[in-house]
Amino acid sequence: MPRMTSVYFWEGEVRNETEHLLIIKTLPEKYDKLEAFIKANHSYSVPEIVAIRSEKVSDEYLNWMKEYLN
Repeated sequence: MPRMTSVYFWEGEVRNETEHLLIIKTLPEKYDKLEAFIKANHSYSVPEIVAIRSEKVSDEYLNWMKEYLN
C-alpha cells in the first residue's frame, strides 16, 4: 500500500505521522504466531494489528495457501 498519513492520540497528544499499511494474508491457525512476530519486531509499543476474516475464498486459492503455509 502507498504511504499514508496517520493521525492518532498517543500519550496525551495528537500525533500526525507518515506510515505504511501492510496487509498480510494467512490462515486462521497461523494468526497467533504472526501476531507475536509483529509485536516482537514492530517499532511501536502498540502496533495496529487487525484481523479480517474472509467469508468466502476460492477453493484453488485456499488450497494454494494451505500448501504454501504448511
